[in-house]
Amino acid sequence: MLMLRIDHRQSRDIDLFVPDPQYLGYVSPRLNDVAESISADYEQAAEYLKLFLPGGEVDVVVGTPLTEQPFDLVEYRGRTIKVETSGEIVAKKMWHRGDRAKARDLFDLCAVDRAEPEQIEAAKPWMARHGAAFLDGLSLRETLLRREFEEIDAIGPRMSFEECFSQAERIIRPVLRGTGA
Repeated sequence: MLMLRIDHRQSRDIDLFVPDPQYLGYVSPRLNDVAESISADYEQAAEYLKLFLPGGEVDVVVGTPLTEQPFDLVEYRGRTIKVETSGEIVAKKMWHRGDRAKARDLFDLCAVDRAEPEQIEAAKPWMARHGAAFLDGLSLRETLLRREFEEIDAIGPRMSFEECFSQAERIIRPVLRGTGA
């Protein structure tokens, strides 16, 4: 949803969050013929389901909201739906997989900070868990991540890897010191 909210890069996947693992059964190709007709190519574990589609991936992840205001109500085709805020998306990225830094996560963090800095503030409490591992991962895998960063299909102006890494440090280091949350 970040792509639609802040129009910063192209994305080929979508993450959907459900509050209970039992919901995964409704969208599992193993248990549901309709889901299998959409994609028989999938990966499933107790806490997530990943559907591989020709145009990208759909991840259905078990997870509860983290931030105080996790979603906005949006009208879509005559229906009101809950769409996660940018702060909630960043919080979940950092809380659930911050220890496995990806170039696109760095890119997204910097784009949200530029477009909606108040959303970074909402996400900061969730950065402490893996913030150090996130920054260390960027340093340790810099060559690979730099290449992946340059391959991101950015929309509009883009920061360099160095600029974005420095920005991530300015955001995360104070949280790790206990002065930025």
